[in-house]
Amino acid sequence: MISIRFSKWILSLVLYCCLVASQGCKKEDAERLDTDNAKENPGQIPGLGEMPGEPEGTQFKLPAGVRLVGEIEGQEDGPTSRDCVFDGPGFNVIVKMKLKRDSSVSGPLTVEFPPGLIITSAAEGFQHGLLVERILVTIPPIQPGPGSNECQVSLLLFSLNSAKRTSDATARYTFGPVTSSKLLKDLINRLKGKKINYREFEDGDPVWFENQEKIQDAIWQLTDGKGLREKDIQYLNALPNR
Repeated sequence: MISIRFSKWILSLVLYCCLVASQGCKKEDAERLDTDNAKENPGQIPGLGEMPGEPEGTQFKLPAGVRLVGEIEGQEDGPTSRDCVFDGPGFNVIVKMKLKRDSSVSGPLTVEFPPGLIITSAAEGFQHGLLVERILVTIPPIQPGPGSNECQVSLLLFSLNSAKRTSDATARYTFGPVTSSKLLKDLINRLKGKKINYREFEDGDPVWFENQEKIQDAIWQLTDGKGLREKDIQYLNALPNR
């Protein structure tokens, strides 16, 4: 009899321990899920707005066979004959860079600047720039003569830090990451397929300037404010498709 009672007690203890362990695992799984799906708060994105740190995401790299000549600089020249590409939907951060193909590479060569790319300021006082639309650049074949193999690319970007300085000729930049911010990726997705790039408008078209001002304000609501307002969402949704 004692042996039977003892066996039942042991069995009950084992079942209880299993139940406690199971609940503990479920709690750990729930906590892990909460961490994975942690909500990103507007105005608190690392490196953006006035938050310390560096912008987060996957570091952008030029494709094999293409290299950057010199530095990425602030662009104040406007579109020039030196540009292979002068494009983008922003205005506060405009940068230019010279790209060159390696002599070992032949045939067509294209560089893709993806939506979500952040061009980071090398100086504390200047704004980081965000590209929200894909820009493709075809690097020309190698030609004889000095400088003939360089392709100048000018990108028109949105600002990610409203309180800092817009770009000018003294500003220097580096390739940053393709953003991992859920808030910015949601905004970029809202703009997908919209007619917002500079090349899609006549030079000086006021509609382009209005678009970039409204979109810029929406981005600052994410980086420096409290999130998209209803009027921001309505404006973004109403932008025409290309």
